[in-house]
Amino acid sequence: MTTYTEREFKSILIVRKFIDSWFWDRYGVNPYQGCQFGCIYCDSRSERYRLPSDFENDIIVKKDPADMLDRRLSRARTLLPDVVAMSGASDPYHHAEARFESTRRCVEVLQRHSYPVHILTKSRLVLRDLDLLEEVGRNNWCCVSVTITSADPGVARFLEPKSPSPLARFDVVKTIKGRTQHIQAGVLLIPVVPYLSDSDEDLEAVVRNAREAGADYVIFGGAMTMRDQQALWFLKHVKESRPELVRKYEELYRFTYEPGSYKGAYMAKDSYNMRITRKFLDLCKEYGMPFRIERFIPGDYRAENYRIAEKLLNEAYLLMVTGRSWTAMHWAGMNIQNLKESIVEVAGRGELRSIRSVSGKIEDLILNYLSQRLAEH
Repeated sequence: MTTYTEREFKSILIVRKFIDSWFWDRYGVNPYQGCQFGCIYCDSRSERYRLPSDFENDIIVKKDPADMLDRRLSRARTLLPDVVAMSGASDPYHHAEARFESTRRCVEVLQRHSYPVHILTKSRLVLRDLDLLEEVGRNNWCCVSVTITSADPGVARFLEPKSPSPLARFDVVKTIKGRTQHIQAGVLLIPVVPYLSDSDEDLEAVVRNAREAGADYVIFGGAMTMRDQQALWFLKHVKESRPELVRKYEELYRFTYEPGSYKGAYMAKDSYNMRITRKFLDLCKEYGMPFRIERFIPGDYRAENYRIAEKLLNEAYLLMVTGRSWTAMHWAGMNIQNLKESIVEVAGRGELRSIRSVSGKIEDLILNYLSQRLAEH
């Protein structure tokens, strides 16, 4: 039986040291702790999040989150408007939201303060707030990413027992694209669960259905990660329902199964990830489906910084998932996003190499881009 406990917290806004290079968020807001969708692979079950052990039934509701958020943004002296992810450790539109409406009230605050918003959800309840989200998108930037790990209803029911069906989630994307003009919407194929949702047929069905729903992108996260309590919870369910798969997971994640502890790897073997990533990229090419989100571009000194960083980080992603050297490109993009002045000014002083990880080829890419921008204007 689900219980809701309202609890006071000292803060509501998460401020990241670096902008997320996949979802483009600088900030995060989690109105709830725990999530009623009960996904057996969810990383939020890990010890690092310090969430209730009965993750899907003992739901913590943060008290007065919108008021906390409004006070934080009203008093902020150093924060600049940037993408706020709703949410991370729990779905912002799981069942509790229908009762408490904390997510909607927080988004209303973000709209008043002109902050762009990225919703990450599995829920149809997000459609309730399309009026508000469209307003955010019209005035700023709004993105809704719907997680769909499998197009197979039976697989989805096993992995995500209390979530809407895959068909219902594809319909969320279709509805958003059909009823709004200013919301970017797409699919998160995150994670791929080895031996359950990784068949060629399932991967293709997700990409094909996303295209048919009018999705703007499909984001691919590779194989499910495994650690401590999250791994044990997942393996418990596999042992009970699909025991023949345990041996395969032992080999892929390099461990010997023990019900009381997990001592395996966090990531699946590189060879596995490379194989399914190549398949995914081929499918995106076949269906003409973008696999990156178009980012928010602010209207201040950060504009060119963000445009250049987007190009570098998109290239770094491709290098990473195809097994090539990617870290220099990645960190150049991350550090450029954090500049306190326009990169145009830095380049004008001949100081691009003062930015960490910017040298050689990367410096040339930046200079070529800036020269093209100057020619356009």
